[in-house]
Amino acid sequence: MRPVLIISGRHPFEVTLLAAAVVCGVGLLLSDARPRSVTVAMPLTVQATWEIGLIVGGVLGLVGVSWRGQLSTGLGLELGAIVLFGTTTGMYAIALLAISGRSGLAAGTFVAAVSAASYWRTVQIVRDLRRLARVGTTCTLVDVPLLVERESP
Repeated sequence: MRPVLIISGRHPFEVTLLAAAVVCGVGLLLSDARPRSVTVAMPLTVQATWEIGLIVGGVLGLVGVSWRGQLSTGLGLELGAIVLFGTTTGMYAIALLAISGRSGLAAGTFVAAVSAASYWRTVQIVRDLRRLARVGTTCTLVDVPLLVERESP
């Protein structure tokens, strides 16, 4: 039988962005200082939702990628978190581009790329969860590679 390959969520890039989301969200909530593009483009309730979304998405994502229990549970947590993270970064990119126009093009494009990468990861997780579901019904072997593993020569 051929092993089923599941893409691990412990990529340093993803973990760093999720941790940064928590730091940014907490910083925004505690300081009550928001970027001009956010204060102009978003009503107060949306701003609060955005800040809380950064925190919740970051925390859930970090829990999901470090989950040591059942693989599908960790992937499910990561999936929800990454969708939330992609949405919050997308909200900021839209606000930035709408308010700043061409002067915000570089920053807006960069933040939009983070949002797009989040949805790309979402597609990977959904594929992995489908593979796990198939494995659960056919009782085949699942191989979970980690970044530190090397293939045998």
